[in-house]
Amino acid sequence: MSLMQRKVVIAFCEGEAEILLFGFLKLQYSNKKIEFRKPIDLGGFSDLEMFKKKYNKREKEQDYKPKRDYANVQFLFLIDNDLADSERIKSFLEAKGHLVQLCNPNTEGMILALIGKTQTQDVGDKEFRKKCKENFKGHFKCEAHRLKEPKLKKIFKSEEVFKNSLPVLHDLFKS
Repeated sequence: MSLMQRKVVIAFCEGEAEILLFGFLKLQYSNKKIEFRKPIDLGGFSDLEMFKKKYNKREKEQDYKPKRDYANVQFLFLIDNDLADSERIKSFLEAKGHLVQLCNPNTEGMILALIGKTQTQDVGDKEFRKKCKENFKGHFKCEAHRLKEPKLKKIFKSEEVFKNSLPVLHDLFKS
C-alpha cells in the first residue's frame, strides 16, 4: 500500500494536553496542504532513555515499508521544554530528520504566559512542572487536556500569537 505524493505528517505528542493543543491549532490554522494523521500519545516521559524506548516502539508500529512508498511521511514531536533531557531529545529527533516543537517552558506554563501569567522557576525542575500544572488548574479550573475551544480561541487570538509561541507548528501549518 503506497501513499499518494501528498506530504503526510504524523504528530507524536508528549501527552493529552499536547494532543488537544495540536488538534485545536490544526483546525484553526492549517492550510490543508499537508495531510495530518491522528496524533499519537506518547504517554509522558522523563528522560532521553525513557523517550527512546517509547520512540522505538512507536516508530516500529508505523511499519512503513517499502521506505520509498513513504518518502513523503514526516514525524512531528510536540514536547515540553522543561524536561531534564528536552534538548537531548530534540537533538536525537532532529538527527533522525524529524520536526520538533518544544513548548516553553511546558504546555501549561506557555498557555499561562500567553494570558500574562508568566511562571517563574523558583523551585527545582520537577516541582516547577507541578507548579505550572497547579497554577494552570487554579486559573482555568481544569487540567490542560480539558481546556475548551472557546478559551483556546481567546488564548490564540491571533496568528501572531501562534507564530511566536509555537513557530515550528506555525510554519508547518502554513507551508
